Amino acid sequence: MVVRTCSSVDTIALYQNITDGETIVSDSETYELGFFSPGTSKNRYLEIWFYKTSPQKVVWVANRETPLTNTLGIVKLDMHGILSLVDGGGTLIWSSNSSTYGTYIVNPVAQLLDTGNLVIKNGNFVSNGIFIWQSFDYPGDTLISGMKMGKNLITGREMYLTSWRSADDPSQGEYTVSTGFLLMLIATPSGKIETQHLNLRTRRWEQVHFTLPLDNCDKYELCGSYGSCSIETSPICGCLKGFELTNLKEWSLDKWNSGCRRSRDLNCGPGEGFFRYSSMKLPDTHDRSAVFNGNMTLQECEIACKNNCLCTAYADPNITRRGVGCLHWFGDLIDVRVYQQNRQDLFVRLAASELLFKVLIEDHYSSSKEGNIEVPLFSLSTISRATNNFSIDNKLGEGGFGLVYKGVLEEGQEIAVKRLSKSSRQGLDEFKNEVICIAKLQHRNLVKLLGYCVQGDETMLIYEYMPNKSLDWFIFDDSRKSLLDWPQRFHIIHGIARGLLYLHQDSRLRVVHRDLKAGNILLDHDMNPKISDFSLARMFKGHESEANTKKVVGTLGYISLEYAANGLFSVKSDIFSFGILVLETAWRLYKDGKSLDLIDTSVGKSWSCSEVLRSIHIALLCVQQRAEDRPNIRSVVHMLGSEGSLPSPKEPGFFIQGNKSSFALIISSPLSVNGVTLSQIDGG
Repeated sequence: MVVRTCSSVDTIALYQNITDGETIVSDSETYELGFFSPGTSKNRYLEIWFYKTSPQKVVWVANRETPLTNTLGIVKLDMHGILSLVDGGGTLIWSSNSSTYGTYIVNPVAQLLDTGNLVIKNGNFVSNGIFIWQSFDYPGDTLISGMKMGKNLITGREMYLTSWRSADDPSQGEYTVSTGFLLMLIATPSGKIETQHLNLRTRRWEQVHFTLPLDNCDKYELCGSYGSCSIETSPICGCLKGFELTNLKEWSLDKWNSGCRRSRDLNCGPGEGFFRYSSMKLPDTHDRSAVFNGNMTLQECEIACKNNCLCTAYADPNITRRGVGCLHWFGDLIDVRVYQQNRQDLFVRLAASELLFKVLIEDHYSSSKEGNIEVPLFSLSTISRATNNFSIDNKLGEGGFGLVYKGVLEEGQEIAVKRLSKSSRQGLDEFKNEVICIAKLQHRNLVKLLGYCVQGDETMLIYEYMPNKSLDWFIFDDSRKSLLDWPQRFHIIHGIARGLLYLHQDSRLRVVHRDLKAGNILLDHDMNPKISDFSLARMFKGHESEANTKKVVGTLGYISLEYAANGLFSVKSDIFSFGILVLETAWRLYKDGKSLDLIDTSVGKSWSCSEVLRSIHIALLCVQQRAEDRPNIRSVVHMLGSEGSLPSPKEPGFFIQGNKSSFALIISSPLSVNGVTLSQIDGG
């Protein structure tokens, strides 16, 4: 609605009409008077509110008991000093009833003062605080500076506050605030405002049983077990993250003592950990539920709590100045509140899947702040319906993490659901790594993450569905490999290279996939390749390009020498895997001989001699033994798309597993990878 301000700024002159859409504003632009519809109501009321504040705060309502049902209301002032509100038909809705017989009224005017008081006065004289009528004598639900409460001993009028019936209805509600005495506000040394009143009968000052600002969070155990209180929210009680309401019905009635319960139960498993809640008042330490140790550091405090399955939380109570001191809680946490002044951290024990959920949520919001694409959160019921309650007929495959299902959302979109096994600890770590990594990435040659679901004991990732399965489904099956002619294979090689280029150089973070293989290359409707499964991926920042690990992961046959033997991985590790992948895609060995004899006969007559030879040559450059000899992915993409000369490859390094304690480097001899036998080829 467009609001027009009356030309007289803060006054309504004699016989001047104010219609719906017009307002007057006090001289200091603190208050404004006009028509307004509270909440979701469509009724119109003549009201005073704070000028240009958000949300709009109403301080006084004229016609609170008789609303207008349309926008045809008119406000006018007559010669007797009566301010009236009438509807479109002229029917009186409300009036100030301010006519005073015997009072000399000349040129009356209504004015909205800087105090928020709407007054009617003689326009030709200085009022000196004497008014024909004023809104302050008829308070509503709000007390503002300058208003008085109690009984006027001269007029006999008693002024008190009455609540609204609801947020949509300003008529008198059930609650009244009144005084029969004088009020006094005192600023205490602690920074609070105390309210005292004078009992006229006893002549004694008595403290009113509330202070300003009100702090209901000071009430002991107000929000129950695992509940958290904050005066900044409405309602003031809520559950700690990782916990849910015990009794939703009671909470809807603002009865919070039933508290909260864990969203996911603890099992004292190795994946349990602690989630940090910042700016908290620490829980109560009653009934020996907490134990203090003055000699522990915060790290030692965490270890001790984790090793005791009964320990539910820990914190540094800041008792000493030496950076030591540890509190352990055993049992429910009560009397917790958000307390910005204190800024203490509380570490609460959560189930492994709940910790994953917190990581996803934090990453969700931090990504949003950084401008990345948000990852939607799906409900369990939505995914269950999409997969026909995880029907065996919808099963696409399985791995060490769990099962993959095909699903169809209600709007018809096909999805692939990666469902984490409840017993898979390793899968949980990989799942967490995968969603954190891929949520930050978007490229046409990377599989797209549509969302995730973490609810109850279920943990799932939701991806776009790839109807043509994976590359290995074609090239390692005698009946299906002929479905991929050479142009399609060359297109797939190009797409994989472009996806790696994005991961290694073009994305915000440098990503090493660490498990690039035919089974992790998915194919869409048009046979476009999509790199998938980022569960083992590692992200690097800035100029980082390599790292060491004691735990070598990946698929034997695809991992490079330096990674398998020394745990050193880098972008050149992915280059090695890409070379193996290209060799698998381009040819299979049927007999010893020249390079062209190595072409898979299933490609038929579609192949280009130069493209095949060039692909094999580039692959051999990628699988060279020394990481520094291998090209980077930008060079690979350039070589695939050009026809210039190529450097001669040095001896390749392939790995096969020998005995349990060693790996053997195979040079100039056949190697079996996924049923594919490789051999050193003439570089020419």
